[in-house]
Amino acid sequence: MSKRLFPGLVVAGLAAVVLFPNLGGPPLWDEDEPRNAACSLAMWHSGDWVVPTFNGRLRVEKPALVNWLQLAGFAVAGPNETGARLGSALLTLATCLLTWRIGAILFRPEVGIWAGIVLATCLWTGVTGRAATPDAPLAFFTTLALWLFVRGAAADGRRLQDGPVRLPLAGALAIGGVCGLAVLTKGPVGLVPPLFALGGFAWWQAALDPGRQGSWLERLPPAAMSAVRGIRPLAITAAAAIVAAPWYALVTARTEGAWLREFVFVHNLGRFATPMEGHSGSAILYYPLVLLVGLFPWSMASGLVGRHVLLTVRQHGETAAGMRLVTAWIAAWIIPFSLAGTKLPGYIWPAYPAVACGIGLFIADWIRSPSRSTDGWMRWAWGFLIISGIGLAIGLPWATHCLAPGGEWIGLVGLLPVAGGLLAARFQTHSSRLAASGCWAATACGTVAILMAVGPVSLSHTGGTRHLLARLPAQGIRQPIASYRAPASTSFYAGLIAAGGTVAELEEPAEVVAFVAEHPGAPLVVDARFEQQVAAELPDSYRVLRVVTVLPESRQLVLFGPAEPVTSLPAEPSRIADASATLYR
Repeated sequence: MSKRLFPGLVVAGLAAVVLFPNLGGPPLWDEDEPRNAACSLAMWHSGDWVVPTFNGRLRVEKPALVNWLQLAGFAVAGPNETGARLGSALLTLATCLLTWRIGAILFRPEVGIWAGIVLATCLWTGVTGRAATPDAPLAFFTTLALWLFVRGAAADGRRLQDGPVRLPLAGALAIGGVCGLAVLTKGPVGLVPPLFALGGFAWWQAALDPGRQGSWLERLPPAAMSAVRGIRPLAITAAAAIVAAPWYALVTARTEGAWLREFVFVHNLGRFATPMEGHSGSAILYYPLVLLVGLFPWSMASGLVGRHVLLTVRQHGETAAGMRLVTAWIAAWIIPFSLAGTKLPGYIWPAYPAVACGIGLFIADWIRSPSRSTDGWMRWAWGFLIISGIGLAIGLPWATHCLAPGGEWIGLVGLLPVAGGLLAARFQTHSSRLAASGCWAATACGTVAILMAVGPVSLSHTGGTRHLLARLPAQGIRQPIASYRAPASTSFYAGLIAAGGTVAELEEPAEVVAFVAEHPGAPLVVDARFEQQVAAELPDSYRVLRVVTVLPESRQLVLFGPAEPVTSLPAEPSRIADASATLYR
């Protein structure tokens, strides 16, 4: 086996352990996963791959590329959870491999290995890389653009040098084409932050050019012009437009401008200007805290990594130039989204590969050239790892008991960070820093893999929309199904068995009366807060068939249907036993 390929196999193997086990086991989570999957299901049924719809109405939140990926997943694994998530998992694995190559080119081969391992085994890779959302495709395309830039800007196969950046035209066009795919994934965010990152780095490099005269402030204007010429922003933008514009033009024409208008003014400018859907946070603290959690357990040495990055960018040479690119890339994602009104953890996911490169450089340098002070601080890192394990061992059973009793055993996963921290400290004491770092990686992979493979299942074992609709026949005559103030997951799971693949969304009691009159015996999924209100409008033949709890909101859903059981599956005992003798009016 080639020594060049072996590190990639290690990174891919660790990423696969985190991403693929039990990928389709947990039901679709939260609101985003089922909305994306339901939109893809509508395309699956209709054959219309241009106009995104959700329950028969225009869906303007996201462009269509994520739906195309999910359609490919449906073709491979069927229209189910695995099919919806498969594209994200595969592209996330590819993102880990790209991170390995970026770190190797910018710094050294061993830095690339550690960077790939960090990204493959951190918590947020397990969360987002297994989710049926546009975040994983966006991270892949933007990381691919960064890799293309590194390949193009490093002349003659060498690492980046101090001084101005010169990106070949072919490289700029390739970066623009990839950014165009990112724009098809999530809109302007697929192009604007990468341009700011590359432009900021080129400006930084040009300002540090030793051949440039004058003070720092005097250097900035000519350096800006040099940066613009160096990265060819017009070529990048033009190539992105060529790739993305055809679909945007087609969907705009098909919807008479409605899709583009809502997408740009509401879901881009509106989200940046003001908090939407309750997603807000501190402009200073929100994303640093997100990074600390998302990079677990690699964030245990965050202070040391930050110090190492600051010291590196102030130096000269190839390593300093590479770290300046990494820093510019991170800043281009974190700073704008910190200023935005709407904040979500996934918004800065494309910055993680660059952060992983920074962590990888720190680990490789610590192993290669250790210092007594760093060794002392690393013992604190192992202590934090042990404390985090104790926190998981206590916090996970408590949270599971509150949300979904019966899965408290998941707290045993906290023993892994405890054992990993103790072993890493022991290895370091015996001067085996490589073994200590390897123990860190094994702890990260084991902890995150177990949390992702069994954690969501342990939380969802008590119910969910998938369980609720399991009482309805999956084959045979497809019947109309309605929902009343129910979550988005209803649209996906009911769409799998509903007539036409869509669910009638009801908002008022009069609509319930009209629906049942038109479709006698059709089932209804109702938010439990409106149970009595809806029950008062139903015929005598209807009763409560089942009640489940949907996470993470911990809200209850009620399935109403004819008095005769739809299947032989048992109803949930807690409330169905009380309601079985009662027919609601």
